[in-house]
Amino acid sequence: MTVCGVVAEYNPFHMGHAHHLAETRRRLGADTVIVCAMSGNFVQRGDLAVLEKYRRAEAAVRCGADLVLETPLSACLWSASGFALGAVGLLDALGCVTHLSFGAEQADLALLRRAASLCRAAGSHTGALRQALAAGLPYAAAMQRAVSGTDPAAGTLLASPNNTLAVEYLCALDALHSPIQPLAIPRVGGAHDSSAPVCGLPSASLLRGLLAQGELDACRPLMPPPAFAVLARAVGQGEAPVLRRAVDQALLSHLRRLPPDSLVRYCGGDGLEHRLWTAIRDNTAFPAVCTAAQTRRYPLARVRRALLRAWLDLPEAVPPAAGYVRVLAVGARGRAILRRMKTTCALPVIVKPVTERALPDALQPLLAHDALADDLYALAYPDPALHVGGGRYRKTPFCL
Repeated sequence: MTVCGVVAEYNPFHMGHAHHLAETRRRLGADTVIVCAMSGNFVQRGDLAVLEKYRRAEAAVRCGADLVLETPLSACLWSASGFALGAVGLLDALGCVTHLSFGAEQADLALLRRAASLCRAAGSHTGALRQALAAGLPYAAAMQRAVSGTDPAAGTLLASPNNTLAVEYLCALDALHSPIQPLAIPRVGGAHDSSAPVCGLPSASLLRGLLAQGELDACRPLMPPPAFAVLARAVGQGEAPVLRRAVDQALLSHLRRLPPDSLVRYCGGDGLEHRLWTAIRDNTAFPAVCTAAQTRRYPLARVRRALLRAWLDLPEAVPPAAGYVRVLAVGARGRAILRRMKTTCALPVIVKPVTERALPDALQPLLAHDALADDLYALAYPDPALHVGGGRYRKTPFCL
């Protein structure tokens, strides 16, 4: 049986995502089972997901995925390397995934592998990488410069965000000594953060922008009908769109309680904590805090992730590795994989959240962070009646 893993955020699920799943099956076979490792309620760009995780997982299963699992929270608020390691590690731990499919602007697997090899070598802090970091470049840009010095083609490849993630997936597979085989799919449609669809395929940021402006109907032609139906139902029930601005003052109120020596726990300790503390003190809105703290060395996404980690009390020392598998949605073929995982999976599997209370004590801190994150996320629902806590124990996976 071919079981293909996909790392995703589906924030929200759109036509480009549906194309990727269909193309994966075209290449691997129509009976391929697709298992997604999907970000939960917080996403790697340092923001709240526009639609709650069980809803997004439902949309994915209704549009071609067979099983959707939650990527570890810590990985979702990490740089690209930690995000990839956490998600790929989750898929590898299942013990039954044979392939990993990912999109890339340049889906040349040989070149991607070459870039991954050079990134691993440069990651040992070669002279070129150290010089670039000393010049004040953010880590990703410094890595690109170091790789370009050895292989210009590989360095150019790292200028595109999906290429960068593809390289990180390959690095993660290598670090885990995983037998999973990579499959690179050419990315089509709107570019990352583009403001217009290409060939009818949008970027997720375009859809989020439309939702933030209250233009739900404008999303309809850009999403598969089942995914749009899930989104429209959530909007009608006051669950979406979830926008960070709804909790900006709650965020800022918490952050102002933290001195620099506390902030260092959440941002890595390379001086960013001092910029964060000054920005938190001197600004009156969360976006302004982020803008004030951002520099060439500290990119905006890193700033936002650090501030969200502080709000969630999730120290950077918490590793991105999965401690358990949380099921968010399952289809007919996914049920067969769940049964198979009983003998192949190296981690505890949580289907009904109430069962997590019986998991080992060592896992309870991670579970507590998950529960807190979900409760804080609930504060951003459009309907104030939904701001109650404890949602973790009231929700169960969507079953198709």
